[in-house]
This record gives sequence, structure tokens and C-alpha cells, in this order.
Amino acid sequence: MRTKLLLAAATLAAGLASSMAQSNVYSVNVVGYYNVPVAAHGFNFVANQLIGTNGDNNASDVLGAGLISDGNAITNTVLYYWTGTTFASYQYFLGPDADNNFFASGSVNGFYDSVGNLFNQPLKQGTAFFLQNPSGVPLTATLVGQVVQSSYTNTIAHGFNPFSISAPIATNLVNALVSFPGTSDGNAITNDVIYNWTGTTFASYQYFTGPDADNNFFASGSVNGFYDSVGNLQTLTQPVGRGFFIQHFGGPVQWVYGFTVQ
Repeated sequence: MRTKLLLAAATLAAGLASSMAQSNVYSVNVVGYYNVPVAAHGFNFVANQLIGTNGDNNASDVLGAGLISDGNAITNTVLYYWTGTTFASYQYFLGPDADNNFFASGSVNGFYDSVGNLFNQPLKQGTAFFLQNPSGVPLTATLVGQVVQSSYTNTIAHGFNPFSISAPIATNLVNALVSFPGTSDGNAITNDVIYNWTGTTFASYQYFTGPDADNNFFASGSVNGFYDSVGNLQTLTQPVGRGFFIQHFGGPVQWVYGFTVQ
């Protein structure tokens, strides 16, 4: 997964943002893109880590290039959007192909449901979705937008949450920069669970603070992080553009993330 950030006269650098900023701050001078491959006849769990160039995070705005359109609705790239309980699917069409398939006129490029309604839900920064490539050739989806400056907040809700690290950097969730507010339980009942995308399926690991890991696995000197069922600490570095699920058992928790370009 190749990442390029086009930073107008700036070097990309990660840093914890000042806590005095309570709203998201966008810099029009910091724009970028990154590429996410999807194998032929395959899936990828894709992260949106940018704000769309129009500021609205519309799927057609964020997903800038590389998608496949077919006026016969056979090999179109498919977006699977998490509704909170299941995935809803939408096919990608260029405007003329949408006109052809839905017997319409004046259609625009974008993702459409099965009866020709344009998908207009925002792909919020720091969240994830599936892209499916039904075609027989690999594709490379390009995500385009602005890099968020200062703090950014996502809510970890009860249940399953399709997330990503908010900024386009490759690291793991226990890195201090990421500030993941994991919920831990020494009895391994209400711990947050990460479902890590392997490329073909999800692998699950529970979050423990060090003391809770010691208690659960009869160990000593454990550190905060995600552990498998027998107590092995997992690094789980997330590549740029890769999403994951967090399963949360309690009430809403605010995940405040900071990133600056210096």
C-alpha cells in the first residue's frame, strides 16, 4: 500500500495536538492522497483517513480514482457501508454507465443502490468500509482529501464500530500518538475487542491494561495492548488505508486523536 502525501511546503510529522482546540481544524494547505489495492475478485477493508476536498466526505469526493464502472452492472466496484447492524452495498458507476443501467439521464459519477439512488452518506474520517472488486483485474483505489489538523473525535459506541487510525500514518493502537481509550477487564468479559483484517478475514484480540493482563493470564510485567486468548501480546500495526472493527460492550466512549503537520 503506497502512500503519498502532498504537503504544500510542509513536512509530514506526527504530534499530539493541543487540548485547547475543541473543534476539528482543517488546513487548506495540507492535502494528500493514498492508494489502496483491491485484488481481482477480492475485498479490502478500507480506511478513510482524510477529509474530502469539498469538506463533506461524500464517497464520490473521497474516492478519487481507480474504481471500475460497468454500464451492465457486472464488474462495478462495490462499496459495503456499515449501518450499525449490517452492511449495505452500492455499486460504482460513471455518469454515462449509470444512465445506461438505470435508464436515466444526467447521472453523475458515484455509488448507487440497486434502483438507482445515489449513495450520499459521508465516509467519516477515522472509519472504515469494504471495497469489493468483482472484476478479473486488480484495482487501486485512490483516496483524496485534506489532512485534519489538531484534534479529531470519534465515538466508540456499544456494539461493533468500523474504525481506522484517524490520520494517514502506519502505527498500532497502543502508540501514545493514537490515544486509543481502550476498555479493559481483568476477568476478560467486557474488554474491547479488535477485529483485525488479515486480507481475507478478521482475527480478534482483546484489549487489556498491563495489570488486567497480569490478572487474566497469571503473568507479571504485562503492558497495555491487545492479547490473543493465551496471553500473547499482538503488535497489530495498521497500514495506511486499512480499517478494523472495535467491539465495545459499555456505554459511548470518546476517542480523541491529535495530529499536526509541522
